[in-house]
Amino acid sequence: MRDFVTCLEFLTRIRFSKRTSWSEDDFSRSVPYFPIVGLVIGVLLAIVNQAILGLHLEPLMRVTVLILAEIMITGALMYDGFMDTADGIFSARDRDRMLEIMKDSNVGSNAVLAVIVLVLLKISAYLQLPPEELSLVLIAMSVTTRTFMVLYIVNFPYARKEGIGSLFKKFARPVYTYIAFAIGAAIVLASGTTLLLTSAVCFFPLMGAAWYLVKLLGGLTGDTYGALTETGNVLFLLIFILITG
Repeated sequence: MRDFVTCLEFLTRIRFSKRTSWSEDDFSRSVPYFPIVGLVIGVLLAIVNQAILGLHLEPLMRVTVLILAEIMITGALMYDGFMDTADGIFSARDRDRMLEIMKDSNVGSNAVLAVIVLVLLKISAYLQLPPEELSLVLIAMSVTTRTFMVLYIVNFPYARKEGIGSLFKKFARPVYTYIAFAIGAAIVLASGTTLLLTSAVCFFPLMGAAWYLVKLLGGLTGDTYGALTETGNVLFLLIFILITG
């Protein structure tokens, strides 16, 4: 339970403990629980979606509230990583300079433009999906992208000697990938076979993107975990729309 809470408190703004210190392997031991945290995030978003359906808001207002709810639940952690990664990889600098830019707390124009496009794509996808169907899609999407995070952490090299992301990787074991994928697949399958197919299709372009980042940066970082997760969210939505359309 302690390991799950560690994972939940890092990936969301939900708090159960008042811990201010962790051992070196606390973060690594929490890695297999990522799909379950994805389930928590997805269920909370689904609850918000169902609640605002009853308010009879205009569609654009409804999905905007949904985006706001996601930011409040997750603390925009993945958005932050997405923006930092965009600033770095679109800077057209060498590898070391890209990593420095990604670590810089200042936000550049590449980050702003990238996150605007990301949010617009997400809003457009939400609007295109039937509101009642969106709840299950949100659950499957959140579980899928957090399950893939385990693969990034365990199976790809890390680009820095230090960093928050390295705390998850340092003591992570290969078996964590199998555990996470078994849990994630079971949850998504319970949401529907079409959603499981969507997850499977998402896997290949996201793995390609991960390997591209490794080639570019020499490995992944905590920021790229966030970038791949947010890219995966949008990709999941678009692929589901194409499959069901």
